[in-house]
Amino acid sequence: METHEGYRSLISGDWRWLVVTYSFLVLFDLLPGFLAFGLGTFFRPYGFWWFTLWAGGGIAIVSAYVGFGSRGTTIFEPAIASLLYALTLLAAFEVPWKNAEGYRFVTFRIALLVFAFLIGLGAAAVGEWIQMRKERRLNLAGEGSESKVGS
Repeated sequence: METHEGYRSLISGDWRWLVVTYSFLVLFDLLPGFLAFGLGTFFRPYGFWWFTLWAGGGIAIVSAYVGFGSRGTTIFEPAIASLLYALTLLAAFEVPWKNAEGYRFVTFRIALLVFAFLIGLGAAAVGEWIQMRKERRLNLAGEGSESKVGS
């Protein structure tokens, strides 16, 4: 019975975290990226790779933070927000990738979206895991202090 409830809470989730995650990604990843690198960086030969590392790292940090900070299981919300954020990046930086054409371009876009989703999913899962360990440790410490007080 508990497993069925766990799956239901995982799917139904609190979708406000999707909005929070997307807002954090725009505020704490996209805006500093614009301020730190400027648009000129993305047109240089290796600018795309630097930006990919910046965006991937930002997605991982924000998704892990949201996974850690949310109560309950919040894994799919940051993953979907990461996917939406990657769509935003594709729309914002269309010009640097005009060299790729046809099938390569579509494959690149799909791979980028899948990669963003997986980074968000994995980082949120890590954040949830850290949160569960912290709660378990606090619960064990609380139980231990109650047994000492009662004796």
